[in-house]
Amino acid sequence: MRILVDVMSGDHPPHELVSGGVRAGRRRKLDIVFAGDPDLIRKALVACNARPGSSFEILPSTQVIRMDDPPVRSVREKPDSSTILGLRALRDGDVDAFVSPGNTGAILAGSVFSLGRVAEIPRPGILVALPTLTDQDILLIDVGANSDCQPDHLMHFALMGATYAREVIQIERPTIGLLNIGAERGKGNRLVESTYELLEAGRLPFVGNVEAHHLISERPVDVVVCDGFVGNICLKAIEGGVSAVTGMMKRRIHRYLLAKLGALFLTRTFGTIRKTLSYRQRGGAPLLGVNGVVVIAHGRSDAVAIESAIDVARREVEAGLIDHFSLGMKGWGDHGR
Repeated sequence: MRILVDVMSGDHPPHELVSGGVRAGRRRKLDIVFAGDPDLIRKALVACNARPGSSFEILPSTQVIRMDDPPVRSVREKPDSSTILGLRALRDGDVDAFVSPGNTGAILAGSVFSLGRVAEIPRPGILVALPTLTDQDILLIDVGANSDCQPDHLMHFALMGATYAREVIQIERPTIGLLNIGAERGKGNRLVESTYELLEAGRLPFVGNVEAHHLISERPVDVVVCDGFVGNICLKAIEGGVSAVTGMMKRRIHRYLLAKLGALFLTRTFGTIRKTLSYRQRGGAPLLGVNGVVVIAHGRSDAVAIESAIDVARREVEAGLIDHFSLGMKGWGDHGR
């Protein structure tokens, strides 16, 4: 398996991302292709006691799409960027998956232009796995690829999310919930009401509406579906809430002596919680619905996060997810209900 890593577009320097790619390649016995400045990549490989060859290759590029670049314009004006060259390598079958911590909008636009969409999937969606109190992740789609959606788009998000849960996460019959302001039927705006009707009449294992405050605490379903505008706000609100709570705990601990003493006994517990919530350990977010395996890593990804994102891509390739998407609703048959 050959996985390409775009090492020029993240917040960290290329040598940090190359280090993560080398570690993933050695641990999983993968061939890793690094797209970016060849001189910087060679230096990074030497520092990792690796060298360009059969296991670690270089795809040279002369341009970089930066985080603040306009997505569509940068895709057109920077054809020799590590991002676009990497996506073209995926399109041409030179690699099996593409991983990048770069500009999400540019990756989305470049993926649609270079790879195209899977047949009968009207819009791609970004999926994230969120930790819950049940110790099992909950999947949320879409979290930012599409701000304006139609009911048919959300129905296909449900299809892709459920297929990912079944084929990659190995949940035999994943349940689907529609993110809404209330659990009762009839709640929400026109988009949600129409989507509810489509999902209820379809083959997918749809169980009804779910509310945002239940996702992390109760994990009411395996897959939560929403439009990208709502999903992105929900994701950022959860991330902000976690940061606020941990920040409050730190201030209280530093303020009181007894709290400091108690924290000494809870050090291992705090470490486990941080690891569970850290994006570094949770890999990247798959961009589902384009005709290739694309994983968007966090912009602040370091070596550990890139290694984890590569593992997400590997699992998606091994599951043959694109082929399952091509089957569409037929892939669920009558057992979906």
